[in-house]
Order: sequence, then C-alpha cells, then structure tokens
Amino acid sequence: MIKVLHVLTDTNIGGAGRYLFNLLSFQDKDRFQIMVACPGGGELERQLRSRGIRVFTLDGGESSTNLGHIQKLRHIISREKIDIVHTHASLAGRIAGKLSGCKVVMTRHGLSNSNNGPVKRFITKVISRLSTDRIIAISRAVKINLIDSGVPANMITTIYNGIDLSKFENVKGTLREELSLAPDIPIVGIVARLVPEKGYEYAINAFYQVLKVFPSALLVIIGEGPLRESLKEMCVRLGIENNVVFMGYRQDVENLVADFDVFVLPSVSEGLGLALLEAMALGKPAVATETGGIPEVIKHGVNGILVPAGNDKYLAEGIIKVLSDKNQAKMLGREAQKTVFQKFSSKTMIENTEEVYLEILQRV
Repeated sequence: MIKVLHVLTDTNIGGAGRYLFNLLSFQDKDRFQIMVACPGGGELERQLRSRGIRVFTLDGGESSTNLGHIQKLRHIISREKIDIVHTHASLAGRIAGKLSGCKVVMTRHGLSNSNNGPVKRFITKVISRLSTDRIIAISRAVKINLIDSGVPANMITTIYNGIDLSKFENVKGTLREELSLAPDIPIVGIVARLVPEKGYEYAINAFYQVLKVFPSALLVIIGEGPLRESLKEMCVRLGIENNVVFMGYRQDVENLVADFDVFVLPSVSEGLGLALLEAMALGKPAVATETGGIPEVIKHGVNGILVPAGNDKYLAEGIIKVLSDKNQAKMLGREAQKTVFQKFSSKTMIENTEEVYLEILQRV
C-alpha cells in the first residue's frame, strides 16, 4: 500500500480542493491510501471527513509559506509512514517531505509572474530540484509558465484537470425554482472564488451592458471569497443590485448550473478552470477569457466563445451573442459537452497521476 499525503493551504473548496475530490473519486484504493493535511475549521475539512478521508489540521490559516507547519507535517509523515507528499502550493509541505526523506509531487493549479531575471530563474531552478521530484501542470499554459519561471522542463508533467463525468448525466436544474424565476428570464452564471484573478469587476461591468439589451437578465454568482462585499457595493453603484444574486458556496453546483443560459469565466489569470469543464459537461455554452489554459479547452465559435481578458466590452458582446441566438447556443453547448466527455475525465487524470507516483517511487 502506497501512502500519499496531500497538503493544501485552503480552508474552503477552491480549485485545489475540487481537483482533490475529483482525484479521490476513482483512486485505486487497493494500491493507494490517501490522507490530507489542511487548515482546519473550513468547508474543505468538513467535506473530506464526510467522505471518510483522514484529515490532519494545520494551524495558522491559509498560507503557502507557513514554515510553522513543517514540524507538524514531519511528525505526521513519520508517524503515518508516508511515501509521497503531494502538495498544492504548500512550500512547507515540500520542505517537510524532503526533510523526511519522502518523494514530493507538486501540482501547480494557476499561473504566476514569470518575468524572472537570470538570478531569480537560477534560484527557482535550484529550489525546484531540491524540494520537488515532479511537478504536475494542469495545462500546457501552466507548464510554459513554470519553464519561463526557471523550472527545468524535465521536471514537469502536464496532466489536464479531469472531472467525474457520472455527476453530469441527467442533472435536474433547481435554480429557477429556488429563485422563482420564469422560464424566459435569461440567466448568466459564474462559478468561481471571489478573488481578483477571477476578473469579477469586468464581469459585473459587462453584465451592466448586457442589461441594456436583456433588461430582465439575472447574473448568478456562485462562490465565496474576500471580494464579496466590494462586489456587492459595485453592483449597488451601478444600480444593478436587483439583477445580481450572490449564492455563496454551494454543494449542489451542478443543479444550479444546469439552469444557466450562459456560463461565464472572466478570469484575468487561469490555469485551467474546473468550473468551466463542469459547465461544459452540462452542455452549457461558455463565454470565457483567452488566458492561461482556457484556449486549450475552448475553440472559439466551435464549443464556446473566447474574448480578450480584462475587457468588459468584448465580454458583454460575447454574452449578448449567446443569449441572442438560441440555435448557436445549443450548438456550442453540444460541442462543449462532447469536448469534455472525450478529453477531460477524472479517470484519465487519476491514471496519469498514479503513473507519476509509481515512476518517482522507482527512482533511487
């Protein structure tokens, strides 16, 4: 039995948490025993425990560089006889793993500033080699970003995000009933953490323009984060607060997204959005920004609409285009669903990840 300890820095379920749940869905339980270390007291811990996963809580909140976690992680690794530490941004996890003699895998979920000079690139190269055996990039864009930052290319394996496709068959939409919405009210939806890199201010400004064409439209925002209050204030300033609903964190995301008329991903920086894949699996037409790994999933005009990042005018035009042409919207949704079912299953992601585990364990 190979024991794997995942180390996360989130308290709530963001991209890394959802990635982990997808990874757990088909993990070979006869070969791998999975444990998780993460900050306690949040939805992530609660959901993991409800699924029977052993969880070790880390004090000090959400921080990728909390070196105070190193000693506790080393104690866990030693006591549980961990073979592989798999980190998701946690530097402390990587250091603890290496100091304990474990193999260390890191999954990079997003993009970072890669404008490093030669000295910083050299430091990144050295740190990568000393602290990590293998880095998993969730898209080609993330791999290129890592290489540009100084990480050696031969340390990186690209494994696309995958989702549990069985969750997206015969899903019943519940959003219209929950909000008492008539069938003819257009629903524009976003599922993402309320953080700057998700581009919410552009989405809200774009929706302000959409309302000039579709005055009864509703913007539904699913997710939590530090920008919640400032975004609500922005809606009030624009006078659109009655057309925007903040749903917060929800466990029944697929049932809500099933009622969207268009899914929007307005990110200014994105590795490869899991929420995008999930919306596409439900056959939803998507309008997304041309950044990071998104163009590796969406082919403009074929299975979705791509627009420049950080531009509310083009974002609004994309949304209006989808809402105005129901036949095109259906075609985009069909092709989107086909893309995800062919290329982005969690089963494939898990098999490729397990291959990485076995490969690094064979190294001396």
